[in-house]
Amino acid sequence: MKFEELPNELLLDLFEFCDPIQLIRSFQHLNTRFNQLLFVRFCSYRLDFRSISKANFHLMCEEYLPLIIDNVSSLCLSDGEETPQLSQHLIPYCLTLDEFTRLRSLLIQNIDTPSTLLNITLDCFYLPYLTHLKFIKCHFTSNTSPNELFVNIWNLKQLTHCTLDIIFEHAFNSATFSIISKSIEYLSIKNFTFSSTELAYLLHSVPSLRHLFIEFGQPINTELFRLPSVELLTSLKIHFDGSVCSLTHILKSMPNLLYLTFETETINLNGNQWKQILIDYVPQIKRFRFLMKVLSIKNNNVEEQLDDVLNTFRTPFWLDEHQWFVRCDWPQHSKKLFLLYTLPYCFGDIHVIHQNQWSKTTGPNTCDYNSYDRVMNVFYNGRIGNLTLSPIVYPNVRHLTLRVSVDNYFWTIIPTLDHLLSLEIIEIRGNSQSKSYLKVLLNRAPRLKYLSIDPTSCLQLVQMNISHPSLCRIRLKSYCTRMNRYLNAEQCSILANSLLGRQCEVLTIRIDDRSIILDLVRNMCNLRALNCECQNEFWANHVTFSSDDELVVWLRSSLPDKYSISRHRSCLVQLWISR
Repeated sequence: MKFEELPNELLLDLFEFCDPIQLIRSFQHLNTRFNQLLFVRFCSYRLDFRSISKANFHLMCEEYLPLIIDNVSSLCLSDGEETPQLSQHLIPYCLTLDEFTRLRSLLIQNIDTPSTLLNITLDCFYLPYLTHLKFIKCHFTSNTSPNELFVNIWNLKQLTHCTLDIIFEHAFNSATFSIISKSIEYLSIKNFTFSSTELAYLLHSVPSLRHLFIEFGQPINTELFRLPSVELLTSLKIHFDGSVCSLTHILKSMPNLLYLTFETETINLNGNQWKQILIDYVPQIKRFRFLMKVLSIKNNNVEEQLDDVLNTFRTPFWLDEHQWFVRCDWPQHSKKLFLLYTLPYCFGDIHVIHQNQWSKTTGPNTCDYNSYDRVMNVFYNGRIGNLTLSPIVYPNVRHLTLRVSVDNYFWTIIPTLDHLLSLEIIEIRGNSQSKSYLKVLLNRAPRLKYLSIDPTSCLQLVQMNISHPSLCRIRLKSYCTRMNRYLNAEQCSILANSLLGRQCEVLTIRIDDRSIILDLVRNMCNLRALNCECQNEFWANHVTFSSDDELVVWLRSSLPDKYSISRHRSCLVQLWISR
């Protein structure tokens, strides 16, 4: 085979792009050379278990992982709806994180149990090469203080990059950051709003910090705690909910700042005021990005006042010295909310597309930076009616939320859905035009994997024999005020036997009887994860979920032992299916 004539170095590079399971299946035992490459030479196995099937997870842990565990460089674990309780399923295989001795990067997602998070961080002590640690959408909500978790993380001697997207029930204090980490250089903490006191404790504990992302908020009349000077910090991204005084207080502690990204809804600064702050407190600044969502504008002569504000960003400091251009939008639906931001636009987890009644930029060409290619998560409500003030396009949308109220401007604003991965429908009108529009939408999104839609609309789609080659995850949204919240056996049968139902791998659904769960598992041949709420069990189990959870016990007795069945804190029963 000509493939075997390739040098080892090139084969190892190609292995980087292959799924580990498929890679081993394809080349294991082919010959001595490939076995040597797979199990000795290749040291960059990247294992992502966030969407693995239970059968493949079992195969990996039982047969493959013992052969490659010393060569795994990156690992992703999740207890999310696709792999419920996955972190606990490593235990029967006598696998703990400390076995991955060459691990450099670890991502933990959707874990809600404090004891599990603590155990994970304890295991990290035994990973001498771990430099990147990331927690995504986790919860630390119990009577347990977060102090122990932070002490464990801060004690990791080689850790340089740390992301903590964790919801904490308790506030931080001096004991939280009692340990000094000399290795952490990149730190991101989400879902927690720091005061100046807490920020001081944090900055003191990470003296080598170079890049920081936090949320800050403090009442205007509260005394500011003295912040230590962070000499090495060059990059700050901050969501700010405080006063101008607290802003200058923070910037004063970061004298060598080069890159500042700033988002606020609480302060209003014009170009002259920003210029003075930057010159006084961060004189070495190279790149400055901001988004202000509040401007103090009087009711009379609004457009003239907005022009005056924008003119303060047309000085040589902004246009010539730095070439920082600014745009101001006055949304149609608002009389008091104005958006002022730098270009190119680079803010927000969810970007709401709005109709403007006034919009101008300081750029030399009004069409410059009109492609918001960094925006990937968009909400579109179908109210755009005048593109002369909104000639903005979004070419790289990954996640789209919309109301299907058809207008003529959607495809002008969002010209392509080639990158779209998930689609959430807030509202769909019960007419043929809306259904046809949604069908076109699906056809023009070749990479779409996830659809969130209300049950009635979903049933209408499947009865139209709509199919999609990559769509494999469906969430049927609940509406408490509507009659269609729970589906009956007939409706579920229609879904299960449809084109979309037969290819569905992950389903979230609300049903009116427990027996439907067995029917869905039996009839949906590709289903690997089912998350369901059963109407007649919901109120009986919403307070506490213990080992005597009656529905879970019944399901375990009715389904094969190799299925994993558990109750999530959201009250959904989660099935991880192994066929």
